[in-house]
This record gives sequence, structure tokens and C-alpha cells, in this order.
Amino acid sequence: MAVKLVVCAPYYETATFLWSPFLKGWVAKELRKRCVEPVVLWGNDCIPDKFAAAMVDPETKGVLGVGHGSDSEFTGQGHSTLVKVGMLIPKEWKDDCFAPVSCLVGKRLLPYLIQQGVPCGLGEVTEYWFTAMGTVTDGLDPEEDPLLKYFLYAEYTFWYRLAEGATAGEAYDVMIEEYKRQAEEAKKVDSTTWWCLQVDWQNRKFFGDRGYRLPPAPERVLTKTTVTVTAERQPTRKRDVIQVAGRVEAEDGTIPMGWVRVKLDGREDQVPLDSDGTFATSFTVYWEHNIDTTYTVKVEYEGWRKEKCYVPSAAATSVTVKSTRSHTSTKITKIEAKREDDTVHLTIEGEVKDADDKPVVGGEVEILVWDDFPAREYVKTDEKGRFSVKMAALAGWLETLFSVHACYKGDDLRMPSCDKKYVKFPPNWKVILTVLGAAAIIIALIFIAITVTGG
Repeated sequence: MAVKLVVCAPYYETATFLWSPFLKGWVAKELRKRCVEPVVLWGNDCIPDKFAAAMVDPETKGVLGVGHGSDSEFTGQGHSTLVKVGMLIPKEWKDDCFAPVSCLVGKRLLPYLIQQGVPCGLGEVTEYWFTAMGTVTDGLDPEEDPLLKYFLYAEYTFWYRLAEGATAGEAYDVMIEEYKRQAEEAKKVDSTTWWCLQVDWQNRKFFGDRGYRLPPAPERVLTKTTVTVTAERQPTRKRDVIQVAGRVEAEDGTIPMGWVRVKLDGREDQVPLDSDGTFATSFTVYWEHNIDTTYTVKVEYEGWRKEKCYVPSAAATSVTVKSTRSHTSTKITKIEAKREDDTVHLTIEGEVKDADDKPVVGGEVEILVWDDFPAREYVKTDEKGRFSVKMAALAGWLETLFSVHACYKGDDLRMPSCDKKYVKFPPNWKVILTVLGAAAIIIALIFIAITVTGG
């Protein structure tokens, strides 16, 4: 028979936003590793009807998680009451350990539950305090939140030890020591976190039978997950097709059952294992630009707990899809230039060809004429892959050197390419002589003026 634990994970305000993702992620994963099946009541599933249904399952042996509370009640999503003093306790609860994280439930609610036949539990006799950075992503690793992690590592020591076969009293003692140890670690980082941990362990009390144990889990069998990934780029359809295949193997040679979760860049597919332990799926990813792209695929086998307990395992691998764009060559074939005073008029011609020396038709080419004041134009190649453009650029009256750039921009099938040439213009002697002549006249007039004044 499987051993199940109900995990209350409401998700509707700040405290539950911070804590509950780790219940659905890390805590559930760690329980499965210990051959205990978490029944996660996430968000809107953490309501009275669904909680009651999960609790009367004969395989359910405990309650953990988080929820707001008072001295007389424990609540779920939207502060809906899940358990309260005075309620009729079903007979199925008589072998369940009740130990969610919740303020004040140790004052009256836990003693009431023990009085009604619940074997044991944990409860805070004051408020439960914690700190967090709010940096959680998927909740699979406590290290995602550098403050909340201290509370998670300490609190769930109780359930992990219980799942490993310890008595409730032994698990509680180890948990308290872990709270103290985590408090000392947190003291090096944040004094407020240290204070909260101190208050929590001092007020998190044990109620009931210290000798309580979870029923023995099925035979534990380690597994190994392997995965291979191939990818095909389909440039005309602007997409990549990623094929994922793999196998889950058991160390005792039997065939594991269950399913795997295959994750690719925020997307997820749940795939059942075939009769030989293999699995296969595919993803189609559409793209805008035909560039090298790396995909990382993660596969998580969540285990299976029936006659045997197949322990979860995981694997990850990456595949890079290379750009399928062909090389091109851009060539400036002709530059004609004519000076008119301080302006240069340019006619620029060229061509663009692909890797097979065939013309690139309709390709966009950027033409840039660069000196002190750059000029830019865009032009399309014709049916022969040629381009031509007329441009004007400013040129000073001294010697001027222009650089002319032609760059084909590329597209989904072809890579960009560029060419560059230089055009040099001699000094504008007409302007220079005019300036020098004017300067000579000015100098002569100044000399005459000085001479007359001096006389």
C-alpha cells in the first residue's frame, strides 16, 4: 500500500506566494525520493471539500504544508477553514500526523485534535515568523531564496526523517536541532532571519505520541533516466522540430512504471512510459531569425509507488541547431564620382550572389558613404542580383577620402555580406586659389593701412 501525505499549498497572498511553490516543487520531490506520495492541494484545490476528500483516503497518513491559522482553526485558500476546534474528526484521521506550518494552532487546535484521536502533530503556540527575498522561480530548490531556505531546510527535516523510518519524536528532535543550526548559519547573513528562526523553534511544540511512525513504504528501487535529443531546422517554415527520446531503467532489472515530465524552455509535456520503460515526444519551436540556437531539455521521472517504490530520477541534455543560411558575397563593381564645388555626386553599382554564384534577387542592400558627414541609402537588388544608386556627399576643399560600404542585410535563407572601397578626391584648387587670393588682398590692405598711419 502506498503512503500518502496531504500537502496544503494555498496560493493567494504574500506568505503563500513565497512558501507554497516550494511545497509543490522541492518538498514533493523529496518526499517521492523517500517513497512517500505527496497529494499536493495547490492554490484553488486547497479548499475544504478537496481537503476532506484527501484526508479520508485510507492511504493518507499525514498533513503538512502551510496555511494561516488561529488558536482554533487552520485555513487554506482564501482563508477557508479546513480544520477547527469542535469539528467532528473522521475515523480515518486516527492514524494521521498533523503538522502544517501555521500561526497559533498549537494553543488549542492541536490539543483538540490529539484529544479526538489524532496520534501526533506539531503546532506553533505563537505566530510563525519567517523572512524571504521573494526570488522563487519553480520552487524546486530552496537555494532560489537565500533567506527562506533556512526555514525550509529546518522545517521539512521532520517529514523527511519520518519518511525515512524515524519515530515522530526522533524526527521532531532532529528538526529542532536543525532549526538551531540554520539559525546560526543565518546569523552570518541577516539578524532578522536569525531572530525569526530562534522564535520559531522555541514555540514549535510537539503534541501526542512520540513513538508514532509512518507505515513502511514499498520496496525502494533506484532508477536511472537517460535522454537523447535531435533537432531538425525547417527554414522555409521558420521552425525547429526537436525530437526527444529516452528510457527509465530500474537497478533491479524490472521495468518502471509511471511517466516523465519533459521540459524545454518553459514548455512541458507529460509523457507516459511505454511497456519497456521508454518514452518519446517532440516539440515544435517557431523562430524569427535563422541563427544558431541551443535548446536544453530536462526530463524528470517522478517515480512510481505501488508494489515497489521506483525512486525519481532525472536527466538533461542540450542540442544546438545551426543556422541553415547560405553564404553570400557582395561586390561593389563600379563607382563614378563628380565634384561640384563642395558636393560630390556618386553613382555606385554592385551585385550580390549566393554560395552557388547565383544572383540574390530582391535583397536589401545598405549603401553608406562615409567621411565627416555620412550619407546612407537602401536599395533592392534586381532580377540579376545587381544594385545601383546615386548619392551625394559633402566634400571639403582639401583632399578628401571617402569610404563606400555596401552591405547585403541577409534573410532567413542567406547570410549577410559586405564590400568596401575607397574614393579619393584631390583638393578643390578653384576654392583654394580663391581663398588664397582673398587672403592676399586682405593682407595687402592691412599693410597699406599700417603704412599710411605710420606716415
